Amino acid sequence: MKIRQYCYFSVKSVSLSAADVTTRLGMEPDKVLVMGSRSPERVLPRFHAWKILRRSDESVDDQIQHLVNRLEPVRGALVSLCADDNVSPVIQVVRHFGDPDGVQGAPGGTALDQAQHWPRPLGWHLSLSVLDFMVSTRTELDVDEYDSTDDLDR
Repeated sequence: MKIRQYCYFSVKSVSLSAADVTTRLGMEPDKVLVMGSRSPERVLPRFHAWKILRRSDESVDDQIQHLVNRLEPVRGALVSLCADDNVSPVIQVVRHFGDPDGVQGAPGGTALDQAQHWPRPLGWHLSLSVLDFMVSTRTELDVDEYDSTDDLDR
């Protein structure tokens, strides 16, 4: 089964804009959301967001480690920023199972030394260093998984 997956780290707030977060952290985001920019009447999105992204064929744990490594230089500022109850940091994992544009792991019966050269789309873990980062910055983990084969059947 092919899987498309990506991860991002986001700081969400209804009171701090992405520009405020950039100033406080001294780091530019990959993407921002502006509260109410899509629909002022219904206030969509419902928050401002400052995001860094990782889209690659790497495993989820490698993608998350990459995000944490990028944020490590501003960790102190992030700890201070995220102490505010109006700020919500999150690591988001998004996975689409059965996506024809996704990656596939090694076929069954592949020797371990050969399988290590294939992408690893299934199974992942969080290292102690990632967990330490998440605890110190009060970061939540949110995982969304979708079955893309449903879309193909329609």
